Amino acid sequence: MRYLFSIVAPFILFVLTADAASIQGRVIKVLPDTRSFELELLQSDDARISTGSMQTFRVGAGDLAIGYEGRMIRATAAFFSNKWNLEQVFPLDGLGAKAARDVNQQLHQATATMSRRKYVKQGEYIPNFAMIDQRGEFLQIRQLQGKPFILNFIFTRCTVPTMCPASSTRMSRLQDAAREAGLDNLQFVTITFDPAFDSPGILRQYAEGYGMEPENFHLLTGDPSTVDDLLRQFGILTMEEDGTINHTMATLLVDGNGRVAYRKEGATWTIKEFLKAAESL
Repeated sequence: MRYLFSIVAPFILFVLTADAASIQGRVIKVLPDTRSFELELLQSDDARISTGSMQTFRVGAGDLAIGYEGRMIRATAAFFSNKWNLEQVFPLDGLGAKAARDVNQQLHQATATMSRRKYVKQGEYIPNFAMIDQRGEFLQIRQLQGKPFILNFIFTRCTVPTMCPASSTRMSRLQDAAREAGLDNLQFVTITFDPAFDSPGILRQYAEGYGMEPENFHLLTGDPSTVDDLLRQFGILTMEEDGTINHTMATLLVDGNGRVAYRKEGATWTIKEFLKAAESL
């Protein structure tokens, strides 16, 4: 049984205005002192941001930490506080970028032929997919082959204490408990179902806020179409209506061969049950 929850999505932190523009460019230099990127602009839908020009943009703490120097990015540029700022920064190139597109095309084709009632259940194998982690790196899930991992879905703007915040708190505590139990091989994977907002930089700040150690914790985002395919594959239902996101929840333990060893529906899973399931692998 899957349980449907309702979450009011707060429209905070960033609001698209008439002063916002979609851009693409190459990060020429990272300027830590002014928390800025120097960009070579390659594409813009705003005449005030000329393609071919060099321009400096302020960025968030997460994006600054990632850096992206020398890489192509897409972003939303918003003019406020008398300067241009970048939000929703996503890399377009980098190691594994092309392979990621190919993998996700295969995922999309497989998802398109699925029955509406079908999703990955306990005892079944998960499909390969590729996303971008909180380091700004492309990751195929098969790169974790040989390592079991806990998988869940959240979105960072959720403020209902018993929902995503509670799940993320338990994931962080489970990471600590697994380390204390000697389960050094156990990985943790969190996928956002709000990829339009949850950029790698946002996920990096989110992970730091919850004390998630980066060496074996992967917070993933990507193209909305890929996230939609994964929600179908894993049986997570979402619906946006009147400023509310209604969605189901599930947490999975995937073994080193990519098989779902344990699946728990709903928001009330415990650290103890997943630790016990992981120890039995």
